Amino acid sequence: ISTNSIGTDEILIRIHTADASVAFLQKLKDAFRAKLRVTPQIQFELAEDLQKIIFNPVSRKPITFIDKRA
Repeated sequence: ISTNSIGTDEILIRIHTADASVAFLQKLKDAFRAKLRVTPQIQFELAEDLQKIIFNPVSRKPITFIDKRA
């Protein structure tokens, strides 16, 4: 979660999936919109890149939520 230029919160979700189609992306956005009433940015990542972020050697525990708001 970060703050954008106009001061509102932006949500970026990074996922790894075998199905990176536009239809799957739309299903995800619809699910978030229905449950959270928010449309996040969704970014497809490689599994290796996500592993580096989640299991950071500096942290003892896995990191699943990153808050970059001020």
